[in-house]
Amino acid sequence: MNPFFFGPSEHQLYGVYHPAVAARPKKQGVLLCYPFGQEYMRAHRAFRQIAMLLAKKGFHVLRFDYRGTGDSSCDMEDVKADDWLADIDIAIEELKDMAGVEEIALIGLRLGGLLAATVSTRRQDVSSLVVWDSINSGKEYENELRDEISNRNEVVDLDQDNFIDADGVIHFNGFPLTPYFLVGLGSLDLLKNMPAAEKILQVVSNENNRFEQLKSAWSKLDAYEYDHAESPGDWNYVDDYGGVLLPQPVIKSIVDWL
Repeated sequence: MNPFFFGPSEHQLYGVYHPAVAARPKKQGVLLCYPFGQEYMRAHRAFRQIAMLLAKKGFHVLRFDYRGTGDSSCDMEDVKADDWLADIDIAIEELKDMAGVEEIALIGLRLGGLLAATVSTRRQDVSSLVVWDSINSGKEYENELRDEISNRNEVVDLDQDNFIDADGVIHFNGFPLTPYFLVGLGSLDLLKNMPAAEKILQVVSNENNRFEQLKSAWSKLDAYEYDHAESPGDWNYVDDYGGVLLPQPVIKSIVDWL
């Protein structure tokens, strides 16, 4: 496991590289695309385990922070959604150079699934795509946050971590999303833009209408597969057992599929 910084000097990205430890490394690298905010923090342990398991299987794996998040540079207030798509492109090229591979598998959780699938529509070197409990569109994500803030503030008077300020910035669990960012995010829609990877897996921790919409849209693709790996899937709530932090059925599904 090798932590390092990469990318342009004006917006360095932080990544952790897991080199393949098998005797015969795979010819495909794997890039993990995090969700945002509190979900990023909750997904950290699961992503680390996925990376370690895949490295044991012979994959070179990279997980990284988008600019304005984690240990990468820039302030979130200055970031637009296209920057995160560009960061995935940069990370793909870095992984290809480090691992000496030509093909990449993208794994994205929640908002990371929306971003990863969007990038896959415009690249020919993304041979496999996994979206886990993916957001279908930027508008859907914004509406979800607005509804959650409204519902929370009805129960807790003036929730200090969840509010929309006078400038239209959405503050959710202490993480800001500016109108500048949301405008670009709103243009992303997986129900309209189909991924072009050779292999596609949609894995869900529970079945609901949102996931069914994506399943219906993507089932037209020959490369598409669907797996319901029952596990805790409410990313705004952690139960007493921390099931959402390390959902073994989903982790196993992803590793076995790749």
